[in-house]
Amino acid sequence: MTTPETARGGTYDHLDALPYAMVVVRDSHIIHANPAFCTLMGYPREQVVGASIEKFSTHEAPLMTERHQRRMRGERVPPIYETALRGARGELRVELNVSVSGPDTLVLVRDLSDRLLQRQILQRMATLGASLPGIHSEQEVLQRVFDGLAELGLSHGYLVPEGERVRLAHAFVAEHTTPQESRFNGQHLVDAQGSWSPLLQRAWREGAAHAESLAWEADQFVGKDRREPVQAFLRLLAPLPTVCARIDGEAEGQALLTVAARWLSEEELPAVRLFAAQVSAALASARIISRLSTHNTALAALNRLAAVAATAREPQDIFEPGAAELFALLRCEAVSFLLWLEQTHEMQLVWQQGLSERAAHYYLRYPLGGTMADVVLRQDYPQVRYIEEFPDPTHTHLRDAQLSAVAMAPLKTGSRMVGTLVISFKERRVLTHLEQETLRAMGVHFAAAIESHRLLQEVRGRAEELARLHEELQRTQRQLVERERLAALGELSAVLAHEVRNPLGAIFNALAALRRYQEPDSPGHLLVGIVSEEAHRLNRLVDDLLDFARPAQPQPQPIPLAHLLEEAVNAASPAQAHVRVEWALAPDVPPILVDERMMRQAFLNLALNAVQAMPQGGTLRVSARRRAEGPGATVEFTDTGPGIPPHLRARLFEPFFTTKATGTGLGLAIVQRNLDAHGGQISIDHPATGGTTFRLEIPSAPEPQGSRQG
Repeated sequence: MTTPETARGGTYDHLDALPYAMVVVRDSHIIHANPAFCTLMGYPREQVVGASIEKFSTHEAPLMTERHQRRMRGERVPPIYETALRGARGELRVELNVSVSGPDTLVLVRDLSDRLLQRQILQRMATLGASLPGIHSEQEVLQRVFDGLAELGLSHGYLVPEGERVRLAHAFVAEHTTPQESRFNGQHLVDAQGSWSPLLQRAWREGAAHAESLAWEADQFVGKDRREPVQAFLRLLAPLPTVCARIDGEAEGQALLTVAARWLSEEELPAVRLFAAQVSAALASARIISRLSTHNTALAALNRLAAVAATAREPQDIFEPGAAELFALLRCEAVSFLLWLEQTHEMQLVWQQGLSERAAHYYLRYPLGGTMADVVLRQDYPQVRYIEEFPDPTHTHLRDAQLSAVAMAPLKTGSRMVGTLVISFKERRVLTHLEQETLRAMGVHFAAAIESHRLLQEVRGRAEELARLHEELQRTQRQLVERERLAALGELSAVLAHEVRNPLGAIFNALAALRRYQEPDSPGHLLVGIVSEEAHRLNRLVDDLLDFARPAQPQPQPIPLAHLLEEAVNAASPAQAHVRVEWALAPDVPPILVDERMMRQAFLNLALNAVQAMPQGGTLRVSARRRAEGPGATVEFTDTGPGIPPHLRARLFEPFFTTKATGTGLGLAIVQRNLDAHGGQISIDHPATGGTTFRLEIPSAPEPQGSRQG
């Protein structure tokens, strides 16, 4: 600005060197205009100098005239104000800085066209901020911010503090920022970590800060870590002025937003600070909406899981739907369930989805001590660990599966620890408080289902044991009743035998005398034969009754099995001459420890029973072999008779039950009694080809004390 003394010199040629536009007005005419003014207005100098000021006036000319007149009268008028001038290319928005020097008025003209564009950008930035509320996720809010700033042609960056370091999570270079480096224009750069520069520190502390150039700030951020393309990327923005504002979270700062442009100055601090506040509010709103949505989603998942758990018959019935809820809720890669084996202090993998076959095999069963599961079970709270915190081979399994983090939650019902729930992630992440509480709640449902199944199994086992004990008690009671009945029958049989056999002796003596006195051709021979046969039948009945009722106490001795069988079959064969005997005696059957008399009687009764079942002849097959389990032998008597009708099979071993006209009904009952006395079993098969097979499982009884000589 020239002084009054210079103005009175009559020449203003020295103003031509000024970089900004300047004119001198006298009596409403321009007496001097420097080149910068002529360039701004778009006219050659000869058309400007000497022209009336009204040539460049617009509709705002009366206001300019009125201010000039007031100034000439000595009134106080603001020296700086905005107005419009008419140039060769149209209307220009300018700022006038007016001063009076004698009869002349010196006017400094500043072009506000760029300033108007800048204000429009700031206004659009405020509009962008106002459009953010209502977006439901933080990521969507940030994406809208980044896209909006890019559309406004503003280079920007988003930085997230990480302790003593700060991470450049997102960056963008506006087009035409540096034409010589067009390969970076419009590109994004993410996840570049650096140091806190002074600008970042001031913005974090004060809420917003301005820097005329990012050159030194970028150098401080990169520090010694001069990696490409980070260094080259930041070098593009280094010459630009920038404003950095803090993005606030719920209780403290959350991130930093930087905006860079050639026209940014400290005057734009309030506008950028306002935009940062709008972004902060939108992020807070999105967090609340996301939290509520996540909370509702978690509650819905828990309700569905509770419904499944209430009807699950097996733990596997809840594992699969529970894992599906976890995959949807946490976006995880694998879910597995580990149960704690209290007796062995081990963890056992009982269900998994997403693990490799190798990892699943490794974790099928492993010691609990010193593992992450051990810590989670002791602390009773979900935890997250990252891949570098695990030793081998767990570290190798996670790396091969491209997993970065593992979350683990306890499975607990009441005070009882059941196991752990394991969730694996590809990306590093931290569980929110809501996620932790959701995992704890899910763990309770899983644990309750597992524990209910365990208790149900115990109840079933006890019920089966009670049923077994009840059956054993009933069997014991039946045996006791049978023994009492047999004891009573034995006493009755002894009395009956004494009372019956005395008359039988007299009958046999009388029959012998009658045979001596009868003539050979006497018709009484037939009657004597009938009486003799019935007397012998009555005598056999008494013998069978005594055998059945007499308490049987085996006296086991080593007896060759083949010898016993041959004696019994030879004794039974004369009863039916048309029966063919077929032997199948294994050569490796050793002598067995049995009571010889009792076992011979059992074999004889079975052989007689088979022979009598084939009155028209047939084949009796007798086989013997070693028992499949334990010492002893398996003996089978198979006939080719008509078989036993199904409605009679259940009564075969009942005492006194018989279908034979001359039978006593005690033969098979004695066989079963003798087998029971030896701890053996008898069963009946009915081959499809016909006939009947009686199978005897005869264990080798322990040799009694003193039976061995040595």
